[in-house]
Amino acid sequence: MQQVTRKTLGAGINLTCVTTPKFKRAVLRAMLVLPLGGEDAALRACLPQVLRRGTARLNDMQAFGTALDELYGARIEAAVRKEGENLCIGFLSDCIDEAYAPGADGLTAGVIGLLCDLLYDPYLQDGLFCAAYVEGERGNLIDRIAALKNDPRSWAPRRLNEIMCENEDYGKSALGTIEQAERITPETLYAAYRRALSEAQVELFYCGTMMPDEVEAHFMATPLAQPRKGTLYQPHTVVQARPAGDVREVVEDAEVTQGKLSLGFRTGGASLTGGEPAAYWMFQTIYGGSTSAKLFLNVREKKSLCYYASAQFVASKGLMIVNSGIENRNFEVARDEILHQLDLCRKGEITDAELESARKTLVNGWRTMLDDPLTLERYWMGQAAAGTLVSPEERIEQVADITREQVIAAAQSTALDTVFFMKGAAK
Repeated sequence: MQQVTRKTLGAGINLTCVTTPKFKRAVLRAMLVLPLGGEDAALRACLPQVLRRGTARLNDMQAFGTALDELYGARIEAAVRKEGENLCIGFLSDCIDEAYAPGADGLTAGVIGLLCDLLYDPYLQDGLFCAAYVEGERGNLIDRIAALKNDPRSWAPRRLNEIMCENEDYGKSALGTIEQAERITPETLYAAYRRALSEAQVELFYCGTMMPDEVEAHFMATPLAQPRKGTLYQPHTVVQARPAGDVREVVEDAEVTQGKLSLGFRTGGASLTGGEPAAYWMFQTIYGGSTSAKLFLNVREKKSLCYYASAQFVASKGLMIVNSGIENRNFEVARDEILHQLDLCRKGEITDAELESARKTLVNGWRTMLDDPLTLERYWMGQAAAGTLVSPEERIEQVADITREQVIAAAQSTALDTVFFMKGAAK
């Protein structure tokens, strides 16, 4: 059984510990939580990559790599994530759990020290970030933003989010824009770094055998837990329960051979912070969350209208997104059939077999999460950004009691907001 504790170490500094003997590797995280979007968006996306290039003590990647090797081959990677309407930037590490490595005393403290150095003691030249490091990572960021369009299957729902949430922070990218990235300089990046340190909520995480008090002591011995003054960002996400107006339908041509159809729905307020998310997960799974779901069996298999069709509950924002790949000629009939399957759920045409299959799918998913410390880290980061502390075990207990009536109510609360069709124009 995993023990989860969460403690505030100081103003805007939180530590989540998952104490378990299950894994041979420990996972640690130091993340800054900031508003999504804004003028600093690309600067903040670039920041962890530049910081990862070196510290004042280890001023290049070779020296930093040697230090990691000396910590039994620990790994530290830069991270840029979108959690609801919050941007999370920083570093994620995994290393051998020192309880399972004779002679490895101090390993965890050593990794925490490196995480701290990356955030609070970076390599500088004349008081600014190294110009060569900034130039290299600026180019990498521009390439990453441009490459988003190269995968139509993921670009279509991303574009849907931009259109559907154009007046909400959720519609903004965690990477910023190419225009913003092109303007990054050592001066602007360092200024953004100082702003981030002074404004961000700090989220620390540990998963391993070490007791929470000992982990806390290691973090408290570093500037990661240093007191800060001023107004600190409070992570939050605005959940819009219903569409703001009439259903929007947007068609855009793209150089793809297969059309991509995405539909965005509002959940009636079901999210990590409101409504009945467990019932909504059950509905979403029955509707399009597995190979036994209505979208897969009917729209894809029986009617052959889609190459793929699935539904995702974006619990952090209170959205449901349906994604499918179709022939251009099938746009209207595929759209209508996807909505028809939703209507069947609303009318209560849900069998006992569908209910139990969905329940098993969700339970298996959360149980699998308990077997992967890196997945657990991502899960608890999402919980922290939402301000909730519901464990995977509690989610399993919740879905065990969900009734057909609750699933029907979740379906009935679902409202179509936006239809986006990426029309294939490639020959």
